[in-house]
Amino acid sequence: MAEIFLGAFVNVLVEKLASGDLWNFARTGQIGTQLTKWSNMLAQVQAVVADAEEKQITDLGVNLWLSDLEDLSYDMDDILDEFATEALRRKVMEEPRASTSKVRKLIPNCCTSFNPSTLVSDFRMRPKMDEMDKITARLQDLFNRKKGLGLKIIDARGFGKAPQRPPTSSLKIEPCLYGRDNDKKAIIELLLSDQSGSNKVGVVPIVGMGGVGKTTLAQMVYNDEIMDEHFEMKSWVCVSEVFDIIEVTKSILESVTSRTCEFKSLNLVQVELKKALAGKKFLVVLDDVWNENHSDWSSLKKFKESFQ
Repeated sequence: MAEIFLGAFVNVLVEKLASGDLWNFARTGQIGTQLTKWSNMLAQVQAVVADAEEKQITDLGVNLWLSDLEDLSYDMDDILDEFATEALRRKVMEEPRASTSKVRKLIPNCCTSFNPSTLVSDFRMRPKMDEMDKITARLQDLFNRKKGLGLKIIDARGFGKAPQRPPTSSLKIEPCLYGRDNDKKAIIELLLSDQSGSNKVGVVPIVGMGGVGKTTLAQMVYNDEIMDEHFEMKSWVCVSEVFDIIEVTKSILESVTSRTCEFKSLNLVQVELKKALAGKKFLVVLDDVWNENHSDWSSLKKFKESFQ
C-alpha cells in the first residue's frame, strides 16, 4: 500500500468518517461512540503517515507499522462502505413512510412501534458491531505504537507537488536498507552489464512516489565498493525542482574535475565535460528529478549520445 501512497487512502477514510449521512445512521444504529473513537485516533495517525512513509525503508518497525495500517485501512473501508449502504437503504425506506404519515397518525402508537424491517436491519448490523470492536482495538494498538516510533507530524496536503527539501548528496545518511537488497543487486547488475561496459552509455531509472526510498537506494548503490572498482569517475548531482541543463552539466563537470566551472555557455560546458570523461567508465547519478520537460531531457540526451 505504501507504493501507492497510503496517506492518500487514509485521507479518504477520514473524509468518509466525516460524512453527514454516516453520522445520521450512526445515531440510529447506536455506533456513534465507536465512530467517534475512529475519527479521533485516525486523524492523529493520519498526521504522521507522511513521516512514516519517509522512514519505512530504513526503519523496520515503521515498515511493519505501515503494513498493519494498510490492512486495517482496508477493513475500515469495507465496513464504512457497508454502513453507507445501510444508511442509504434506510433513507430510501423512510421515504414511503413520509408519504403515509397522515394515515399513520390515525393509528395508535402501540400498533406502529413494531417494525419488521428495523428488526431485520438491527439483526444484520450486530455482526458489524463485533467487527467494529475488533477494528477499534487494532486502531488503538497502532495509535499507541506510533508514539514509540518517534514519528513526527508532517503536513502532506501538498502531495503531488515536488517537495521542498534540502539538496541530497552521495553520502549515506541511513546505515542500512531494509527490504531492498534485491533491488540494489538488480541495479548493480544493470550498471555492470556488458551493455554498460561497452561504448554505449546506459540509463538506469529509479522511479516511484515520494518517500519510497529512491535516494537511499541510489546512495547504497553509489557507495558500494564494486562501483569504485568498475567506474573510474563518479558524479552525484541533486537536480530538484528546477531542471537547468547548464547548471546540471556544470555540476557534473565540477564533480568529476573538483574544479569550479565559470563557463556560461552550454556548449563550452559540454565540450569540457566530454574531454574530462572521454575514454573513461563513469557513473552519473541525477537525484531528485521532477522535470518532465521533453526539450530539457533532449538536450541532456544529445550529450549522452555524443559518446556513442
